Amino acid sequence: MKTKDLLNQMSRIELTLNEFSFEELNTTEAAKLKKSFSSFKTNLESKIFGPLVSSPVDTDFTEERVDNSTELSTNTNANKLIANVSHEIRTPLNGIIGFADLLKETKLKEEQLEQVNAIQTASYSLLEIINELLEFSKLSAGLEEFESVDFSFHDLVKDVVYLCKTLRTNKKIQIHTKIDEAIPETLIGDPSKLSQILLNLIGNSIKFVEKGGITLEITLKELKDKRNFIIAFSVKDTGIGMTSKQLNHIFDSYRQAEYNTSAKYGGTGLGLSIVKQIVEKLGGNINVTSKVGVGTNFNFELPYKEGNDSKVVKKNKNTINLQKGRQLVNGTRVLVFEDNVLNQKLIEQRLSTWGCKTFITDSATYGINILKNKTIDIVLMDLRMPNMNGFQITELIRTHKKNYIKQVPIIALSADFSARDQEQCSKYGINDFILKPYSPDDLLIKLVKNKKNMISPQIQETPNYIEVKKDMVSSTQIDLTPIWKECMGQIELLEELLSLFKKNADEFINVVKIHLTNNAFEEIGLAAHKIKAGLAMLQTENLLEIIVQIQNSCKENIDKKHIEFLYGRFLIEYPLVESELGLALDKIKSKE
Repeated sequence: MKTKDLLNQMSRIELTLNEFSFEELNTTEAAKLKKSFSSFKTNLESKIFGPLVSSPVDTDFTEERVDNSTELSTNTNANKLIANVSHEIRTPLNGIIGFADLLKETKLKEEQLEQVNAIQTASYSLLEIINELLEFSKLSAGLEEFESVDFSFHDLVKDVVYLCKTLRTNKKIQIHTKIDEAIPETLIGDPSKLSQILLNLIGNSIKFVEKGGITLEITLKELKDKRNFIIAFSVKDTGIGMTSKQLNHIFDSYRQAEYNTSAKYGGTGLGLSIVKQIVEKLGGNINVTSKVGVGTNFNFELPYKEGNDSKVVKKNKNTINLQKGRQLVNGTRVLVFEDNVLNQKLIEQRLSTWGCKTFITDSATYGINILKNKTIDIVLMDLRMPNMNGFQITELIRTHKKNYIKQVPIIALSADFSARDQEQCSKYGINDFILKPYSPDDLLIKLVKNKKNMISPQIQETPNYIEVKKDMVSSTQIDLTPIWKECMGQIELLEELLSLFKKNADEFINVVKIHLTNNAFEEIGLAAHKIKAGLAMLQTENLLEIIVQIQNSCKENIDKKHIEFLYGRFLIEYPLVESELGLALDKIKSKE
């Protein structure tokens, strides 16, 4: 029986048992039967999928123990799965949010605007759930990164409270702040984790407060010595409150005060569990008191050291007159490395509305050719791409022999940007980064900032004539191994692909010969476009460069003599490439 069929049958049995319990059994008997079946179902799903996370619900069925190493391995795989799946979900979500932004800039009816806003709200809610799942999996696996840096404590609190005030849907809810003046201005610790804790706790209060307010009180509790101390935080609200029974599970994973809490107020039930884990990993502790109808008070303590103001990284204020910003980026030539089709269309539309000239590709070879033959002001680089990732392509750019290519500003794009990624960006020479999903204003600010800082000589936009020297011809042997692997090791399929490529090349040679006589440059450009994909697949760089320039020459600044020259170079180069293909195929066959 297939897994899907088995699980479907389990679901049908569960429905039948529920009906039986309701009609035939008393409450105690029904609860016992349901508990037994739940345990059986959980064990079965664990055998099929592996235990993704430990269940917060207690069970009496603990006779059989699982080997710790096996459980650790399973949890590690589960965390990897969560990380990969969350990234895959985030990519289309970023596209949905981005296209909704574009829609809002068009002329919409009031009803349409409400619908677009609803789409964005739902998308951000789903994104929040995905981020919490990823955060929880990292903490559970011990992969979360913590830092210890000098930061402005008072500025951080001010920024968090300001952000929380903007999140309120009910503006009547007041948020008050009381900070002990004895707390130093600069502390040493992890500012991002403190922000996360406060945003989560205050944000949680905002959801459950219908009238009244929220008070954040921060005091210097204990001074161990002149530099080490404990800071106590209190987030108190006048919300719906909780019973003592509900409080017992408030920090459990996937548990909320009542079963309908998520339906009414939203959330995954992971937020407070994440907060508790972060507080404890920072060396602190957290507790909560609450009373139904009165409110809730979260208290936590964290150790800190006094910092040095001179070591605090001064943040540039990301503010810009948006109208002026659009004028500044108008005409900017942007090369985008992005493999997702949805994101390609999104960023192309976004940049075109600002008057930018955009080139988009997921190919390192094609991108480098664009940089050689066009004046590019800025490169937007997706870090997570198949084949060659953003760091590897950046390395090709930064080590290029031409200075104007080396110096082009590069902005990294990523849906999950870690501290390690930031180190890598610095190592490879990436100038800046944007975390997806980003707002149009975020992108505009980054473009203006990096275009302003650009140092690069202008190059001519006119076609660069190719000079194919003898030492360039077939200087790199062709390796068909990657394509052979894509053909699942089937020589017949590989031979068929090569035969099709040769047929397209012969067709290109004949078609261009005819169209050169008739001055049909548009048709020559189409013929070049048709063969380009095959050349890229086989990684025949010299031929590909010739074809790209033929195609460009047929679009702008048409120069028949130059096109004839390029065509002549193709006729010289192609037989040599064809010979190399034959040798490469023989090499593959010898492995059989």
